[in-house]
Amino acid sequence: MLKPALRDKRTAAPANWQDVAHGTWLQSQVEQVLAPHIERLYGYHFAAVGPLSAHLSLPKSAIKHCFTLAEGHGKHVNVCAESTQLPFAEASLDAILLACELEFAQDPHQVLREVSHSLIADGKLIYVGFNPFAWHQVQQLWPRQVNQLPWRGRSFTRARVLDWLALLNFEVCETHYFAPSFLQQRWQWPERLATKAHQWLPQLASCYFIVARKREYPLTLLPERSKRKRVQPNLQTVPLANQTQLKE
Repeated sequence: MLKPALRDKRTAAPANWQDVAHGTWLQSQVEQVLAPHIERLYGYHFAAVGPLSAHLSLPKSAIKHCFTLAEGHGKHVNVCAESTQLPFAEASLDAILLACELEFAQDPHQVLREVSHSLIADGKLIYVGFNPFAWHQVQQLWPRQVNQLPWRGRSFTRARVLDWLALLNFEVCETHYFAPSFLQQRWQWPERLATKAHQWLPQLASCYFIVARKREYPLTLLPERSKRKRVQPNLQTVPLANQTQLKE
C-alpha cells in the first residue's frame, strides 16, 4: 500500500548540489540531459523553482525572462518564495523547471497544483526526480546514511508522478532515466558496473526526468448541429403569359 504523499513534518532540503552525495557529478548529468530541452523552450517567462534548480547552469533559451525561485536567500535566487505558494498570477508562466523539489516538499500535491495554476495553456513543465529503485538506494541499509542527502528525502516513482500529472491534465512529451550510479565516488568498481548495466536496466538509474505540457479543454459546450435539414418546398410560379385558360 502506498504511503500518502503529505508529510506530518517538513524535511530540510539541500541548499545546493554540493550537499548531495556525489553532487557535483550529479549536477553535471542533470545539466547535460536538460540542455536540449531548455533550448527548445519558447515564450516570455521561465521559472526555475527550488534551490537545486536555481544552481543549475543551463543554456540560454528563446525565453528572455528567465529567473530562479527558492525559499532561501542567495546570489542564485531571484525570487524568495515557497514552492507550495508560488507568487504568480494564473496562467502567467510559459515554462517551469522543478529539480528534485517534490522529494523534500511537505505537500508534493500542492507543489504540482501551484505549477499547474501558474502555467499557461500548453506551457511546459520539466521535472527531475530521484529514483526510489536506483542503485544508490542500497546505502539506506547503513544507519548513518539515512539522515544524509538524498536519502533523507522521500523519492517517488516515475509512474506515481506521471499519475499526478495526468490528474492535472498534463500531456507527457518525453521521459527517461539517467545518471546510473551508487553516488559514491570511492566505489570505482560498482560505479563501472552501474554504468554498463544501464543499457539493460535503465530503471535502476539515479534520476529520471519528465517533460510535460499542460493541456486545457474548453468548458463551453458547442450546440449540436441538427442532422435533419428542414425540407422546404421548391415552388416555382408560372408566369401569367404562359398560363392557359379554358375557353367555354
